[in-house]
Amino acid sequence: MTDHTAQHIKLPARRALRAAGWANISIAAAQGIGLIWAWSMFRAVGIEEDMREFANQGAALPYILTLITAAGFAVFGLYALAGAGDLRRPPLLRAGLACIAAIYIYRATWGTGAVADRDGAQIAFAVIALGVGLCYAYGAMPGVRSRATAAASTDRVL
Repeated sequence: MTDHTAQHIKLPARRALRAAGWANISIAAAQGIGLIWAWSMFRAVGIEEDMREFANQGAALPYILTLITAAGFAVFGLYALAGAGDLRRPPLLRAGLACIAAIYIYRATWGTGAVADRDGAQIAFAVIALGVGLCYAYGAMPGVRSRATAAASTDRVL
């Protein structure tokens, strides 16, 4: 642990943030590796038609968008691992964790019409997104850190 205040983060919050962090890093890696079989991956996750429209605008656009998305997932994962105390604290950590939680929870609840469409794959993705979002939300809550952590984080500048 690089952050000595991480010792004051309650263990369940650290576990939740680690799970969310590694889930995001795994998703980023899967997207990067999936580019080898890009069109099969796009079909499997239900975005093949959209990506074909992007490909009509520019042949490389689906690949570029996938790499940007993978980079976003990687950043989300690094923020979670920093929140768990495994990495150096980035700027606006708590706000970042709360925003990431909101993005995931929105995606899981209102982001798709998966339940109405009875699309099994999208329902599974929504359930995963809800679980990851709840891990971020739990880790971002002020009550899961001790008062010593709050005092120590305001005393020093990173």
